[in-house]
Amino acid sequence: MKRRTLSLGVLGLALAAFLAVSMTRTTAQGGNTPRIDSDDIGGVVTSTKGPEAGVWVIAETTDLPTKMARIVVTDDRGRYVVPDLPKGNYNVWVRGYGLVDSAKTMSAPGRTVNLTATLAPNPRAAAEYYPANYWYALVQPPDKSEFPGTGEKGNGISEAMRSQAVWINNIKTSTCTPCHQMGNKATRELPQNLGKFGNSVEAWNHRLQAGIDGGAGMYANTNRFGRDRVLKMFADWTDRVAGGEFPQAPPRPQGVERNFVVTVWDWATDREYFHDAVASDKRNPTVNANGLVYGVHENSSDNMTILDPMQHKFTQVKIPVLDEKLQPQPAKIGVPSPYWGEEVYWTSRVIGHSNVMDQKGRTWNTTRTRAPSAQPAFCKDGSTHPSAKLFPLNNSGRQYTVYDPATKQWAIVDTCFGTFHLNFAHDANNTIWSGNGGVVGWVNTKVLDETRDPQKAQGWAPLILDTNGNGKQDAWVEPDAAVDPAKDKRIDTSFYAIAVSPVDNVIWGDANEMPGAIVRVSLGSNPPTTTLAEIYEVPYGQVPGQHVYQPRGLDVDANGVVWTVLASGHYASFDRRKCKAPLNGPNATGKQCKEGWSFYTVPGPNFKGASPESGAADSNYYNWVDKYDSLGAGKNVPIATGNLSDALLVLQNGKWAVARVPYPIGFFVKQIDGRIDDPRAGWKGRGLWTTSANRTPWHIEGGKGTLPKVYKFQMRPDPLAH
Repeated sequence: MKRRTLSLGVLGLALAAFLAVSMTRTTAQGGNTPRIDSDDIGGVVTSTKGPEAGVWVIAETTDLPTKMARIVVTDDRGRYVVPDLPKGNYNVWVRGYGLVDSAKTMSAPGRTVNLTATLAPNPRAAAEYYPANYWYALVQPPDKSEFPGTGEKGNGISEAMRSQAVWINNIKTSTCTPCHQMGNKATRELPQNLGKFGNSVEAWNHRLQAGIDGGAGMYANTNRFGRDRVLKMFADWTDRVAGGEFPQAPPRPQGVERNFVVTVWDWATDREYFHDAVASDKRNPTVNANGLVYGVHENSSDNMTILDPMQHKFTQVKIPVLDEKLQPQPAKIGVPSPYWGEEVYWTSRVIGHSNVMDQKGRTWNTTRTRAPSAQPAFCKDGSTHPSAKLFPLNNSGRQYTVYDPATKQWAIVDTCFGTFHLNFAHDANNTIWSGNGGVVGWVNTKVLDETRDPQKAQGWAPLILDTNGNGKQDAWVEPDAAVDPAKDKRIDTSFYAIAVSPVDNVIWGDANEMPGAIVRVSLGSNPPTTTLAEIYEVPYGQVPGQHVYQPRGLDVDANGVVWTVLASGHYASFDRRKCKAPLNGPNATGKQCKEGWSFYTVPGPNFKGASPESGAADSNYYNWVDKYDSLGAGKNVPIATGNLSDALLVLQNGKWAVARVPYPIGFFVKQIDGRIDDPRAGWKGRGLWTTSANRTPWHIEGGKGTLPKVYKFQMRPDPLAH
């Protein structure tokens, strides 16, 4: 047998080659570069300073039926994994605080892509990527010493502005920010195509009259403040920005904030905006697993837009009406829009506001189906309907339209009471609740499904305080009358938000006013004649060191605790179990339980000035409690919308986790919905859903032509999980 030998030199070369291959495998799979699967893109982000921790990596494709992007955050070593991408070509780039966008790299799933971040050349360039609330915090409201206002002949501030808190409430929740961001690039700058003006006050006076909203309430709202004073405030803000002023830098994502994965799809058209979208039953988030997502468009169109997130495509269907002669809501242009000229770009007659899903996967929308005065006879005085006998109703602004995806058919439920925000009870009748016009109204959907008779299925009740303290509903005095110790008292409150306690099926709503209140409604054994209410004011001026006021969104957690976001820049909870004073009787008219309240200041900067009467400049339109761990942050976790901070704000174990959407800049939403597609799939089977609710999608990054978005949030156990 012939023996073969290898020289030491050949052995050395072979060993070097083996080690090189081994080192390559180690670097790719076990070193700094993260492991990836065939449907992931991963790598390391570095800059001239080294690894970049807490920055976003964005992977966007136009190869699907609608554009989609998936966004992740790098870990403390600059590593990232964009998981579970559909097949296609992706532009991949880096965005982060302290940076400007990196060059885009074309790639595809299954590839390792190491990215080079680009440091911002100066702080002003870096600030272009900051959320709107950081820029809006540069606004300087009139000093506290100027309130109450003394009117046009005095200091120019309206006499209705009783305090700086009232002013701040109005530059946030009561006028501007319920409809669009303030502080984004479109509002902190004066666009050149707005026109030429002698000064910025004139420019703002013109800008607030532009487009359909300018022709409606936007310009009229300036009278609340004293027009000249509020125009000067905004002009001063944009002048300082134009002169080079910029805000402090936000912190980069830390800790669990690096675990969020955000997926963004385009849907609808560039002239449509959404108010709400729904993905599942809030009482059981496993309903409609992997199913469609449904959105409604308020003033902008009569469509319901439907996203198929599995196929990455959307469709639209028309929402029906009872009266085909129903006209679109009147719309006129104030002065030509810098984006749309004199085009009347909104033409809705249904004005679809909010929606929820029931246990059968049907979508219930609050929409106009007829003229408000075209009430059925059973709603009015003289009817034998129990609710009409107690409290007849002559108008109803919105009713219900119900879409069944199994049959693709619509049903219309004509209600005597107006519908607005809505929610289902946790009861055997699957009762749906809404409230408007000083009443709370319900539809027993079990009876409705059995009889198809809206008259039999619905009821409503006025809001009656038990001010005589006898535990039952009696004759009452009207809202403008003084309390009579021998009688009850009616309150004329229209609920902005409404929710039902899973503990006892008691209904809670809120009064979106200054300082505002929450209202508890107990039906009793024979509603509406046994129905009683309790009211609890937000303790404005009664909490040392904090200015708290004006609720808007509202939800109830698994323990029966009420959560609401406040215009003052706080997330508040109210626990009725902590109340010490009597909850009925002549003194129980709102101020009887300040000890039931707790307050959490939302993240981000506050307005300029000495100790402004607010907690933060961010605006928080709505909130929701994740009772069933749909996100992965735990059960019973309160979450608020950060309407100026491009974020959902997650209050986890008393600490804030900011789920930021860095791209496209302009994340602005009005609802949150959770869905569990597969409870056995860990983080991949869970997620939150929401949609663009900015009335001006052309203010989103990308400008005119940008489509509204639908967003899915997921929370991984770590930044590299895939």
